[in-house]
Amino acid sequence: MDITATFRLTEQDLRRALRNVPALRRMTLLGGIAMVAGLLVWALTGEPNMGLLGMGPVVLVVTEGIVVRGGAKKSAELITEPWTVRVTEQTYSLKTAASEATVEWRLYREVTGRAGFWYLQQTNKAVAFVPQDAFDEGQRAELAEFFARTLPPVKRPWYRLF
Repeated sequence: MDITATFRLTEQDLRRALRNVPALRRMTLLGGIAMVAGLLVWALTGEPNMGLLGMGPVVLVVTEGIVVRGGAKKSAELITEPWTVRVTEQTYSLKTAASEATVEWRLYREVTGRAGFWYLQQTNKAVAFVPQDAFDEGQRAELAEFFARTLPPVKRPWYRLF
């Protein structure tokens, strides 16, 4: 297998990709749960100081949203250039105007698909993403089969989010 695709991301594509990175989604979920729990405790106890428990996660979630939007705007200049992805049986390669990298599949832990992207998570927790629309239907099917065979989903206990 040797599949190569060249594509251009828009700022909206980059923002959507960054918002759906698994670690950021988990942080947002945990922040939302903590916020609801803090507000519930505040409502039940009537203690104004307990409201701070609810506001801490709100700040975290809002900050995460601002950072994602700011990162997308700062990167807008670089993302207008074409990106080239090459997937072989041994490696994943990404070439942009700013950088070029080739990584062996043995360094990846899992692949997840969400919001039109494949998220490739390395064993060191770094994540790369590839838009599924960059490939034609046949290539998408071949890549999905390759990912399922090479990097099957990791089963985690319900209490271990990362």
